[in-house]
Amino acid sequence: MSTAAQKPLIRPSASLIIAAPTPGDGVKGGSNYRVLMVKRNARSSFINAHVYPGGVVDTADHFSNWNNNKSTSEQEGNILTNKICAIRETFEESGLLLSHPPANTIKSLDTNVWRKKVHDDASQFKIMCDTYSIRPAIDKLIPFSNWITPIEEKKRYDTMFFLTVLEEFKTKQEQDLHLNVVSADGKETVLFDWLKPEEALQKKEEKQVVMIPPQWYSLTLMNQFKDYKDLESQAGVEAFRTKSDQVIKILPQACPCSPESNEAKEGFQFFLAYPGDEVYKKDAWKISELRET
Repeated sequence: MSTAAQKPLIRPSASLIIAAPTPGDGVKGGSNYRVLMVKRNARSSFINAHVYPGGVVDTADHFSNWNNNKSTSEQEGNILTNKICAIRETFEESGLLLSHPPANTIKSLDTNVWRKKVHDDASQFKIMCDTYSIRPAIDKLIPFSNWITPIEEKKRYDTMFFLTVLEEFKTKQEQDLHLNVVSADGKETVLFDWLKPEEALQKKEEKQVVMIPPQWYSLTLMNQFKDYKDLESQAGVEAFRTKSDQVIKILPQACPCSPESNEAKEGFQFFLAYPGDEVYKKDAWKISELRET
């Protein structure tokens, strides 16, 4: 068997960063928005980590199932497929459905029933949308970042992260009514938190929650902008994406800690290097990669 054949497949996946404005909050007291964080169960790949809702792309998410435009380019189609995946997985895991028209305006749509159907069979998502004449709100999703699992890991993912900012509600009561549909599915997710970036980062610092690099890195960048109105146009620009929303691929590299380093003294064996770091090996991209399609 060749070395390439032994490499783990890189599975395409998508994740959604959802920011909800907090009515009445000014920026003097911190961010005027909260971000939805999911706590995975102990059996997941992320071991009780707080992450954003999302998951692996399913064949039912493919853009050809949703778009009849023959002129759609491969790049456009790939982004559309990932957006569908992010919205479907968010609905499946949290019950929050981003759609046109809004799901809560469709009285005959029982999201609890369809959430279970979609969880059992991803193709049910398209059936639900067609049945109730709704469309996933793909226009509300902005490409935010693209992370690839380091080559040292056994399970690897090529994950597209999208950012969406919910509309501001007139009152806190109105917002709570809309956001209270969010609940754990009891299978993949065990709880949800709506946290301001500074709150989430503080919880990580105090070791109250576990976060992996894409989460704490993105929250750190978002925390630079206290007003939700600045997120879509400025957060992550030049670090994760360009001003025209072209995402930058990020492939962290695991590097051994030197014995005399503070990290080694704290019990760490490796640290992650990122593109631009002095120790980052640029030729890592030349390594043959396998991507599941």
